[in-house]
Amino acid sequence: DAGAEALRAAGGRRVVAVVRDEHRHPWMGAALDTLLAAGPDTVVVEMGIPQSAPRGALHIATHGAARVCGVAAAEAVLAG
Repeated sequence: DAGAEALRAAGGRRVVAVVRDEHRHPWMGAALDTLLAAGPDTVVVEMGIPQSAPRGALHIATHGAARVCGVAAAEAVLAG
């Protein structure tokens, strides 16, 4: 389970989950469900064009998957 593995790796720290095409990959939605259930303060960064409803304490939709989009999302997370 990717969500449980991410929680173990986080070691109690706040999680920033970066997803892309969550609506196409059931395993990704399940992992995100696990992360959000364990940590409602999880930040969700959705790369690409968002298709799912926003989730997480902070939800950032980049509307692209280029490196510049990832950098802008990281800057927003660090600022918030």
